Parts: sequence; structure tokens; C-alpha cells
Amino acid sequence: MNKTGDEIELDVFNIITNSQLAKEIKGNVYREGTRDLNPMEEDIIVSFLTGLDGQFQTGSVTVNIYVPDKDNGSKVLVKDVGRCRYLARKADEVVRALKPTDYRFSLGATIKSYKAEKVAMHFVNVKINFELKTF
Repeated sequence: MNKTGDEIELDVFNIITNSQLAKEIKGNVYREGTRDLNPMEEDIIVSFLTGLDGQFQTGSVTVNIYVPDKDNGSKVLVKDVGRCRYLARKADEVVRALKPTDYRFSLGATIKSYKAEKVAMHFVNVKINFELKTF
């Protein structure tokens, strides 16, 4: 059965919520558009990015892991490099360990961290490609 983008996002959200990665963060796992407006904790946001329809649906989902910046000792907030690196490694391990079901998953790009807009945080960006067998 073919799935919508929202259904695929929910499937990946459930996989991440029940993964070791979710146990590693100090906050929660959210779907796109459901996270608090003033986040203060490590959180994960799962977002459907793109997809193509067919007997095998293919596309990408992003998993962004938000990490609060830390004080560098002089009251200046900077990227928590060690924590971002650790969570990036854990995300890589989780994606590579996913077993094929109706879905086959793979990394869609090298995992990297970026500065988040409007909040004192950085996020680890994980692009996951999927192939969904629909028959």
C-alpha cells in the first residue's frame, strides 16, 4: 500500500522514538511542527523531506537532533562540540543498524551539525533515505 508523506514521517518517528538514539537525549522526540516554541533541552525532530510514488516509494526524511549551546567559561554560548559529535556517532550507528522490513533505510548524506536559527542551539542533521515496498 502506498503511503503519504505524513504516514512515512510517522513511521520514522516511531522508529526513532523506540531507538537507542531517543534514550541518549535529555528531551523528547517530535514530529515536524510539534516542538515547543522556546526549546531548552536536547530534542529530536523528524520531518518528511521528499518522496516519489511507485511500486517502490523512495525519498528522504530528516532527523534533526538539537543540542543547547554551552557557556565557554566567559558567559559566551558556543556549540557543544563534544555532545554534537557523540550524538552524530549514535545517530550513525542507529541508522546503519536498521533492519530491512517493508522499508530499507540508508544515510542520504554525511551527518553534520549546524547552527540553529533564533535559539542558542546547534543541531545534528541526519538525512535518511528510504525505499518502501508498496506491493
